[in-house]
Amino acid sequence: MNEISECIVSHLPDALSKVLGIEKDLVNVLITSGKVKVAPTPDSKLGDYGIAIHAVLRNVERSKWDEVGRAIASELYSVTYDKCWVEKVDFVNGYVNVTIDYSNILTQLVRDFATGKVFEELKSVGMGSHVIVEHTSANPVHPLHIGSGRNSVLGDTYARLLRKLGFNVQTRFYVNDMGRQVAVLVYGVSVAESKGVVRPKSLKVDHWYGVIYALTHVLVELCRLRSELKGKMNLLVEKAESACRDFANNEFSGGASRDLGFMLCEIAWKKNFKLELLEYTKRLYEVLKRQYARDNTVPTEILKLIDEIRSLAREYREYLAAERRLATHYPELYNALKSSVLDYKEVEESIRKLMVLAEGGKEDVLALFRRVSESVISGFKETLKKLDIEFNGFDYESSNEILEKARNVVKDLAKTSYARVVEGGAIEVDLNKAAEDHEYVKGLFYPDQAGRFVVQRSDGTTLYVTRDIAYTLYKFRDLGAERVYNVIAVEQAREQKQLKAVLHILGYVKEAENLHHFAYEMVHLKGARMSGRRGTYYTVDEMLVDSKLNVLQKLVEKESSLNAEELMSVAEKLAVANTRTLLLSVDPGKVLVFDPKKLGEVEYGTIIEYAFVRAQGVVRNLWGLEFLNEPGAIYAKMADAVKGGGKMQFSPEEKKLIEILIKFKDVLLESYREMKPNKLLEYAIGLALEFNKFYEKYPVIGERDAFKRSARIALTLMVLVVLSELMDIMGIPKLKRM
Repeated sequence: MNEISECIVSHLPDALSKVLGIEKDLVNVLITSGKVKVAPTPDSKLGDYGIAIHAVLRNVERSKWDEVGRAIASELYSVTYDKCWVEKVDFVNGYVNVTIDYSNILTQLVRDFATGKVFEELKSVGMGSHVIVEHTSANPVHPLHIGSGRNSVLGDTYARLLRKLGFNVQTRFYVNDMGRQVAVLVYGVSVAESKGVVRPKSLKVDHWYGVIYALTHVLVELCRLRSELKGKMNLLVEKAESACRDFANNEFSGGASRDLGFMLCEIAWKKNFKLELLEYTKRLYEVLKRQYARDNTVPTEILKLIDEIRSLAREYREYLAAERRLATHYPELYNALKSSVLDYKEVEESIRKLMVLAEGGKEDVLALFRRVSESVISGFKETLKKLDIEFNGFDYESSNEILEKARNVVKDLAKTSYARVVEGGAIEVDLNKAAEDHEYVKGLFYPDQAGRFVVQRSDGTTLYVTRDIAYTLYKFRDLGAERVYNVIAVEQAREQKQLKAVLHILGYVKEAENLHHFAYEMVHLKGARMSGRRGTYYTVDEMLVDSKLNVLQKLVEKESSLNAEELMSVAEKLAVANTRTLLLSVDPGKVLVFDPKKLGEVEYGTIIEYAFVRAQGVVRNLWGLEFLNEPGAIYAKMADAVKGGGKMQFSPEEKKLIEILIKFKDVLLESYREMKPNKLLEYAIGLALEFNKFYEKYPVIGERDAFKRSARIALTLMVLVVLSELMDIMGIPKLKRM
């Protein structure tokens, strides 16, 4: 239902109850079940909306239907004419037919926009209250991929929406420059720089550091996996020797088959020769499966061991593939890191020491962490600038304010009855116990258990969640936020609840209640799996280039009248429009799945731009005005567009446009309350498509009927202004021509 039909339905119980004396609840049941419903009429001569009320007339004598029906129509008119834009209501053969005064709707709409009334009403929502939207906050270890890009677009769009609603908004980027991932990168950078490896001039800095991070991680993991595989293989040989002796003595447990016995003996007897044990594990696994199928008995210890070996081997092969790919493209960096990563335990210890020294405030180590992080952040800024996304501030996890607050959080928690020192000296918070004392904490996790989590490691370092608690206090207390929105992946929902729970038990009740998790799902690529640790991802930079190429190709194929410079400018802006709208297109709570090879098939931004450019063309041809240069002049023209008064018969396309336009304010409020900015895009696309249908079917400037011409100009101006507002909120660049 649209706003008009919803309005009629909302008043229908009053009218039916008053005339027929039936309970409103009964009418609501009939409406909900569909036995009484409002629907567009098949013929405009009957009105715009018809309501079948046969279900409520069943107990009325047929001879009195007209009398009762006219009474219902009269009553419905009296309760809707000044609320639902109703012009008249009639009763015909069991149907209440409602005619809408679309002229009045359009006149009121134009006046509300021309006078700024609608914008004043929107701004009254926020009333200038201070809100912080933290978004993107990607770990500075590789370039922004489309997953973090979705975060950026959602967060930026929501912040723009809040500003439109009158909030005083700050956007913040939380730089996690203290975690293990950054320490891995710092270790890799230190090795590369010590061996004279420099960044290729052609490679963007964040992309280069992404390679260093991935290659360092891959080499460390391969070293670890080799060590673990070796240990498991040695254990397999030991068990094979024992099992072989049992087999030889005819004492092998579990009813072992002859094939299994001989294979175990083969492994035991060839242990001092060149032996491809991974190949044997495959054969052993098949034999064990056959044996289990035959008599449901297998030597469970060996089966479990083989499962572990096979799992490690799969992971090992994946990392080997990543190593070969990275080594091929970056041989100098690979050789430098390969010669340093010889013992994974030593490397892990070096990485751990870097983390301890950084959190302990060692200046040279902190400076290195900061230098590396800032280099990656500079790459982020370059990417985000293309999308017209900026931040009011970047807050570093390694800052004195955050670290000091984190230490104080641990101290304050230690004073409560919910913190305890666990084995090894780490400090843990028992939220299960807190849930018994605090209904708020229990409610956060219900029906699940609140659980326990560590806030300080045994070596004295704090965890990310601890520093996140400190950062939240910083946003509220130091930056003065009255409300905070954290745009963070849905997979961190539990951590966000832990954060709110700790705030509550520490006495920061207001802060806990005004902290909101804007949760969003991941982005999945068809036929691919992204992994920053393996260096496999589809970056926002790549997406923008691919989108630009797709657009440029289509513009050239259409033989656009634009010159080369204009073509490039239009292609860049449409690439931004299509990238932002694609990342905004799905409900934040749902996974966004798309195929990069089919980017050209998803051009929501182009649809909106096309309608926007068409509407500008009408204004340009009508008055010689450029909307983007003189928006104020257009608003003045809007006020004049409806001064003529008079009624006109609107076409179905024009009525549909008006029905969409009256939803503008409600769509903004709904998107805000539900934290679903995708609804703005859905609305904009619907408006653009309906305008294109109208534009292609009816003349505007060339219309001879004065009333029709005036109304169509007003409609076009409304579409232009509303699309402009929506494009501002969604961060879509505005084109004059395409």
